[in-house]
Amino acid sequence: MMIIDDESAKVLRERFKNEMKREVYLKVFFDEEERIEGSRKFLEEFLKELNELSGEKIKFEIFSLQSEEAKRYNVDQAPTILIDPEKLYKIVYLGLPLGEEAWAFIDTIVQVSKDESALKNRSKEKLKQLKEEREVMIFVTPTCPYCPYQVLLSNNIAIESRGLVKSICVDALEFPELADKFEVNAVPHNVINGKNSSVGVQPEDKFVEDIVKGG
Repeated sequence: MMIIDDESAKVLRERFKNEMKREVYLKVFFDEEERIEGSRKFLEEFLKELNELSGEKIKFEIFSLQSEEAKRYNVDQAPTILIDPEKLYKIVYLGLPLGEEAWAFIDTIVQVSKDESALKNRSKEKLKQLKEEREVMIFVTPTCPYCPYQVLLSNNIAIESRGLVKSICVDALEFPELADKFEVNAVPHNVINGKNSSVGVQPEDKFVEDIVKGG
């Protein structure tokens, strides 16, 4: 059974053909516990379909948490997806890009293939002030219709900063202990450098300013 329906597949195939500029590599990490087996099969099928629809421009490899690759990228939780880490991008998904999150995940891959963000020019200029690394966590749920907008904004900031900003999308349902740590009661819930920053979709100018300030 196909995960992506025929109509969506047709749209995606055309989009990938017209918009993707280069191959994008995904690194996927799972633990070896039986409880995640269904998730692994779903994600593998989803990524295989994206690979086929993109003319094999979207490539992926799967590793275990015990692998050398996991140590290389300091991955210690699963499931984790890294988007094009070899190109110095720090875009991380903790949990599967399900439901509403799927389109932002795909949009991010397309932007990464262009090696450019979709930010406004004044945001790009503002980010030039950034000299130190930042870590941004966006807590989401698969059914939240607003979360993908905030995740995509954070991911675009990570693309523009080329390694200075690490953008992490966290499925609050998949990682409840992490959600509890940051007292997540509503999503999207935004954390900058380990400090609660804001709740809800933020205006681009404000969120860029928050990241530059560090919280």
